[in-house]
Amino acid sequence: MGKLGRAMASEFLKMRRTWILWIHVVMPVTGIFIFLLYYRYAGGTNWGKISGYMEVLALVCPTLVGIICALAADQEKEAGHLQNLFGVTKSRCFIMAEKLALLLICNLAALFLAAEGFGIGFGGGQSNLEIPGNFYVIMTVFLWLPQFFAYCFHLYLGLRFSKGITIGAGIVESLLAALFLTGMGDEIWVFFPCAWAERFIMYYTLYIRGKINISFLTGQVKVGIILAGLLTLAGGVLFFAWIHVYEGSGVED
Repeated sequence: MGKLGRAMASEFLKMRRTWILWIHVVMPVTGIFIFLLYYRYAGGTNWGKISGYMEVLALVCPTLVGIICALAADQEKEAGHLQNLFGVTKSRCFIMAEKLALLLICNLAALFLAAEGFGIGFGGGQSNLEIPGNFYVIMTVFLWLPQFFAYCFHLYLGLRFSKGITIGAGIVESLLAALFLTGMGDEIWVFFPCAWAERFIMYYTLYIRGKINISFLTGQVKVGIILAGLLTLAGGVLFFAWIHVYEGSGVED
């Protein structure tokens, strides 16, 4: 952990002058402010507002991951045509692992800020709102767990192709995730990583409110967790296997 910690600290110093770190702070704070302001005047139930915010948060994640990975890949490309990746004695898999780990930690911090910050701001003005004490922590976990696959996928796109393709893929994933919130996604959402977070959030919210059949919930979540775990493992293995043999081809926009 000491070696990885020092490597991540070095990676943090590289990122601190870029927009990568600022996005993880500015976007959650902006989202909280906009939704709290809107909910102050909008009608609807408290639970409807909470679930709506969380679902929107899940929907924008693929697009933001695409933007962040495009910036991260561009950072490597601009450093002497990937010399940080290929021109050092450390394993390129280790170098990419430290970048991925730092991005995932920043993502976790941003999601925690977005969820808990909204919970504090919204709950503070709703004295009759009763939710479990760990509700927003669980929501953060549901939002964050699918991000490992998303970051591996978008870092691959960013390194292998252009930033336009990387960001475009994130936008398409957000649109698909919105589509899969409808009945169209009931049977197939488990096969699409972009839909995992929103479905877990939706099912958990319905469970807390007592508005879903427990046997249906158990079946859906069990299958979703198994497939999400298998696809995440496969995605990570394929990404690092590709990094191991990657020679920097196809990096021009």
